[in-house]
Amino acid sequence: MKKTLQYLKEKKRNNEKISVLTSYDFLTTQILEEANIDMIILGDSVGTNALGYQNETEVTLDDMIHHTKAVCRAKKNVFLVVDLPYKTYKTPKEAVENAKKLIDIGADAVKFEGIQENILYELKKNELNVMCHIGLNPQHDQERMNQGKIAKGKLFSEATELLKGAKLLEKAGADLIILEKIPGKISKIITENINMPTIGIGAGKHCDGQVLIIYDLLGMNKQNFKHSPAYINIRKIIKDTINKYKFEIDEGLFPNETQTNIIKDSEYDLIRDWCSKNKFVL
Repeated sequence: MKKTLQYLKEKKRNNEKISVLTSYDFLTTQILEEANIDMIILGDSVGTNALGYQNETEVTLDDMIHHTKAVCRAKKNVFLVVDLPYKTYKTPKEAVENAKKLIDIGADAVKFEGIQENILYELKKNELNVMCHIGLNPQHDQERMNQGKIAKGKLFSEATELLKGAKLLEKAGADLIILEKIPGKISKIITENINMPTIGIGAGKHCDGQVLIIYDLLGMNKQNFKHSPAYINIRKIIKDTINKYKFEIDEGLFPNETQTNIIKDSEYDLIRDWCSKNKFVL
């Protein structure tokens, strides 16, 4: 079944949860399709998780286009949201131009950070599906993050800004919204007071859906996060498998006879004769 924006909104109306994960590549997307996940967010987290960047601000539009194409080669039914990276939506016009580049290659919606009604108005004026992103905004909160101040909305001033912001963004036409690293009680109020689906990351159980970085879910990153339990230690499984592979190579166990292509004796006899005449060592 094709997951559309209408499908996601219907899930909210029916009090059914929305499942979301990140994906940056073809194979991961294939697996998420097989698992019938509702939504993929191809976030600028690709920078720190797949490209080795120091933070999200290094991600370029070309990076996002490259990975969107890879994901879309496996995408069939999942709803795909792709981030507009840092400094690619400085003006409404720029936002529309860059959003269309992502939509044209297969994204179902684009996402941008912050309470920026002017950007949202222009995107919706051009009939583009838009996910907004409030709470912790990695593109713009690097200094805060470096100081270890991750959560937002714990103070009255921050919480009311988030509450008002969510309402403003819905009024301006937002289709979906990410709530990142905000108190569960605040995300509950937001979720119950807007009609668009809320997707939480580190924002408690009351959001309409949940998203995690797939590498965190699978235990592939060395670092563990409070909001993101590793459901399995894939990092250890991969490392153990590679160690076994290396051992079998070192000991001459791989490849074995069943893993090797064979040649008929009659053909090999001809090759031996040819090698002998042409001074090849056998």
